[in-house]
Amino acid sequence: MFKKINIKEIRESLALLVIAVVVGTIVSFVAQLFIISAKNIYDFIFYNENFIVTIDIGDLSLNLVPLMICVPSSLLVGLLMYKLKLPRWFGPADTIFAAHHHAGILDLKGGFGSTLASFISISGGASVGIYGPLVHFGATVSSYIRRQKFIPKIPHDIIIGSGVAAAISAGFGAPLAGIIFAHETVLRHFSMKAVAALAISSMAANFSATEIGIVSPPLLLTAIPFDMGDIIISLGIVGPLAAIVAILFMKLVLFTGTIPAKINIKNWQAPIIAGFACGICGMVFSEVLGLGTDVLISVITSQLLFGYLFALLLGKLILTSICVGFGFFGGLFSPALFLGGVLGAIVFQLPFTSVNPDLLSVLAVSGMAAVSSSVIGAPLTAIILVLELTGSYEYAIAATFPIVVCSFITSRIFANSVFDKQLISRGVEITKGREQIRLNEALIRNYVDNQYTKLKLTTSVEDAIKILTKSNTTEGYIISEENKYIGKISLLNLINKKNSSLINLIEKKPLIIDPNSNLIFVIKKLSKFVGESIPIVNKKNNEMVGIISENDVLQAYLDISEEINQIEKH
Repeated sequence: MFKKINIKEIRESLALLVIAVVVGTIVSFVAQLFIISAKNIYDFIFYNENFIVTIDIGDLSLNLVPLMICVPSSLLVGLLMYKLKLPRWFGPADTIFAAHHHAGILDLKGGFGSTLASFISISGGASVGIYGPLVHFGATVSSYIRRQKFIPKIPHDIIIGSGVAAAISAGFGAPLAGIIFAHETVLRHFSMKAVAALAISSMAANFSATEIGIVSPPLLLTAIPFDMGDIIISLGIVGPLAAIVAILFMKLVLFTGTIPAKINIKNWQAPIIAGFACGICGMVFSEVLGLGTDVLISVITSQLLFGYLFALLLGKLILTSICVGFGFFGGLFSPALFLGGVLGAIVFQLPFTSVNPDLLSVLAVSGMAAVSSSVIGAPLTAIILVLELTGSYEYAIAATFPIVVCSFITSRIFANSVFDKQLISRGVEITKGREQIRLNEALIRNYVDNQYTKLKLTTSVEDAIKILTKSNTTEGYIISEENKYIGKISLLNLINKKNSSLINLIEKKPLIIDPNSNLIFVIKKLSKFVGESIPIVNKKNNEMVGIISENDVLQAYLDISEEINQIEKH
């Protein structure tokens, strides 16, 4: 028998696919405009032969342009945060949380403001990436479109994922990587509807990028044939070293993010410190400023001195951490690629590596994939990205080994990604899945039963027994005239106690729940509870809100479980 056709469901599915195309096209255009504008402004300022300001100190010539540009740029970023009244900048971690939150809403002002801040930062020489801000912009656009009244009801996580997939697809010129990244890092589940929408959005973004042709993907590489046997030992070394670099990078980013509060600097004031750091560093070592794409290509294709490579690694590691931590805002994906590429080039120069110069690009690409896969928590995406950027199956296979090793080590020692760690620091256990997040969000006050047996202090034991019997319940609650909770009474405790006062028969140390407690807290408390119901009492003013039973909590859990099942299986 054929399933009954649901017209409403078909309409919503078609609306989702159409919106996915619209989102893909919009994000693709903005991403290209963002990339070409930021790159041209940066190149015009920092590589302009007609704009050179130097100061000579003995035999040392210092380039003052980075200091003259980075500091004002960081000041603009700080003033933007102050003007928008934002507590911080928003990025992929917020996108992931929105996709898992039942409301699925991203702050429009925060999203667009963060995108503008990253544009100013990148154009002004900050040592940050471009793809994180684009990912969050794509998600913000998707979330905004979904909230419009004329849009049918569609799953918020899928439409957010569509914006993310489009950003990666347009930015890298890698539509398959965009689809995988949105599933692997943001949605964290697979379903036919999600795959269809993300694929359409990613393909629309890639098609638009190709047709518009404002920019070409910056990291497209030419694959070189090689023998896996010549490089397997080196690949085995890249994996653990990449894990060390990734962990140091992520820890340093998170640590520097806590410094402004420790030294009593307001968030909007902090970017100028990063601006000074970039300016001073750029005076002597400008290679670690900006996106570093040209430097990375040079690292991959040319044999550079070991000391220079180590300086690049250390400089980028420290400067990017300062920029992101202090709010000279941008992404972490590009710096992670940079660090990995440099690490691979360093491993190539070790004595036991084959002298074949063609292997440099293989190790560099493998290092890029390994470090970035751990930083963003997307090993499958990294493998597919290598395949799409090089067009080489052999390069993808070579990169898989260090990616797996690096991801395994970082996930055990640190976290699945820097985004997960950021969310954990905000009290969101993202690794435990949607159900845990939803249970933490669900407040018990939304499930309170206001129908319960009320008793007064003046009620006699005999009357209390009659009231409880008539109410067909074994538990009642003594409530004051002002609706204040006084105590819990059990019918069993009243038997043969007719001459006692009701106040002397209340339960000792009963379980009491605050209405602002979440469902997961209540479930844990119920594990040792024996009784008919639990009083819900506002602990601030001792006001009786209502009661809740084990059945109520179980039903709430089942409702949420079914809700999550519908999201992940649709």
